[in-house]
Formats: sequence, C-alpha cells, structure tokens
Amino acid sequence: MESESPVETDTFVIGIFLPILGYASAQPAVTSKTNRKTNAMKKNYRSAAMIALIPSGLTLAAMVSHNPAIPQRATKRTKVWSIGVAFILAALPGAWVTTELRAQVIVVPNDLATNDGDSFAQTNDGPSGGVRNMWIFDASQFGALSGPSLLTQYASRPDPIADASGPRSPRVRIYASTTKRSVANMSTTFAENLGTNTTLVFDGTLRLTTANLPGPGDTRQFDILFPFTTPFLYDPAAGNLLLDLQIISSSGPSIGWDAVTGNRAAGGISAGGSPTAATGEFSSPSVVQFTFEPPPLVTIRTSQVEVCWNSKSNVTYQVQYRSDLTTNIWTSLVNCVQGTGATSCILEPVVVGQPQRFYRVALPNCVK
Repeated sequence: MESESPVETDTFVIGIFLPILGYASAQPAVTSKTNRKTNAMKKNYRSAAMIALIPSGLTLAAMVSHNPAIPQRATKRTKVWSIGVAFILAALPGAWVTTELRAQVIVVPNDLATNDGDSFAQTNDGPSGGVRNMWIFDASQFGALSGPSLLTQYASRPDPIADASGPRSPRVRIYASTTKRSVANMSTTFAENLGTNTTLVFDGTLRLTTANLPGPGDTRQFDILFPFTTPFLYDPAAGNLLLDLQIISSSGPSIGWDAVTGNRAAGGISAGGSPTAATGEFSSPSVVQFTFEPPPLVTIRTSQVEVCWNSKSNVTYQVQYRSDLTTNIWTSLVNCVQGTGATSCILEPVVVGQPQRFYRVALPNCVK
C-alpha cells in the first residue's frame, strides 16, 4: 500500500503598479462674486495644470500558494523536499485573475458639482513671467473611487459671470504627489507640503480656452482642460492629493475660472516671480473636475507546472495526477522516470480552462 505525505510549495507574490493626474491652479486675483466687477485686481497668471495622485502606488497582488495566479508565461515550480513512497501536491492550472476599475469624474469640492464657487480668479492679458501654484485636495473628496485609480486629467470651469475666455498659452510643469499635509495645516513653504512620491505628469505648453457653456445648476461646463502625458496613480487611503503647478511663462488673452475660499476640502498657496519659488502666500484654489481612468486590465495565468523531487539512483518514479481528492483514481502524467541521485523534474503545459489538478510522485516499481 502506498503512503502519502504533504508537499511544500513555493509562494509567489506578483505586484502590479499603476499610476493618475490631476489639475490645480493658484489664484492671482480672488474677490467675492458680489463686488468682482469693481474691485477685481488682475495679477500675474496663476492658473495652472497640476497632476494628481498616484504614486502611493496602486498594487495588485496575486498570491500563489496552491493557486495558479502567477505571471503570464512564467513557470510555477513546485518542490518536493523529501522522498517517500508517494507525495501529493496541488495546482490550479488554467485559472485567471483579473482586476478592473471604472472610469469616472469627481468634482472637488464635492458640494460644488452643481453650485457656483464663492470666488473667481483671472490671469493677466499678454505675456507674463513665472508663477508657482500648489493645491491640496482632501482625500475624503475621493470617496467615490473604489481604490487606487489613475488620474489622467483635471479641468477648471469659467465663472457663471461671463468674462475673459482666452485662448492663453502657458508653458508649465505639473507635479502630483500624495501628501500627509491637510488643507488646515498647509505650509507656506512649498517643499514642506510635497509627498515622497512626487511625479512629473506634464511638461510642455497648454492652450487654455473656454466656450462658456451652461453646466448643471448655476455653473458652467469644465472645459478649461489640463490633460496629462503621464497618468498619476492616486490612493486616497494613503493621504491627500497635492498638485504643484509651475508656470514658466504665459502669453495670450486673459482667462478666468471659478474658485473657492475657506473650504476644508481644498486649499492652496501661490507665489509670483518664479516657477520654483520657495515660499508663497495662501490663495484660493480652482473648483476642479478630476478624470480618473481604469488601470490596464491585468490577466495573470499559470502557463506551466513543474513537479520536482529529490530522486535516488536505481529507483524508478511515476508522476501521477487527479482533479479531485475525494476519489482514489490517479492518472499517470508520464511513464516511469529513472532516478539520478539528484533533483528530477517533469514539466506539464497548462491549458486554459483546464480544471485544478493534484500531483503526486509515486514508487510503483515500474520498469522504464
């Protein structure tokens, strides 16, 4: 009668990292909506594209221990560490693991999705020099996300009171990071707000303009666009979203946008004169619409099983399998294998859709 003993299998962990972007702008001139026409002061351009969230690193882990989820085209190696009359091990060949997130847009602050902000901002007309804007958006505003997501774009909207609409062409660098700083304790020193995963999401020239089209409620559509060339992966569970917009230069007609002040969901600082200024002053951020795209669909499948054992010379072995441990019917995978006194291995390709299999190495006293 053949005896059986458990077999130890390797465990593989596969991590898949994905990235998103966002938008931020600093406020040059911000006044209340009631007296904007008489008291609005126009300063250097302070609107900008900023990237958002992602470096916390979206991680999809596939744990493989008696499980087929290992990297595509990779080989799962199962080791038998001791010799006995028979060894049993299990594998789930042909199984697939997939992960998918939905694309969606989120307006921050959330309560201004259909309501006009309480401030506005506007750039200068004509050429202007360097400006640095930094915004922080509270993680609670991204509760609609099911997990880490890729930010690919952010957008501002014009103020309901028709005003300057561009087109304006700023030369900008946009960075995104995940920060532990909150809106309430934001520092006026830019470097003290940055997260450890600061990522450059855009470096180039934008064309900012608006058609001033009606939006929901008393708002306008988000059509002042800041698309990103490098998506940023943002995880709200890791901290707040930070956008760092560095405007190197800007030219063209003035453009204005809807903004917000004194809101715990979003805060900002800005500085004129240099895109890399070290310190700034508190300012009002734009009302922003973030666009999140789903990460790439990930498929992980076992493509091959390798059964190995420490063999003895002058002993023959047989690798057998079955799909259900409740039966005692074993099928030979190959004919007798001659022991070598070293490690012997048998490979079996895994067919898509093939049911799970349990393997054992037996000593049937067969003749090769």
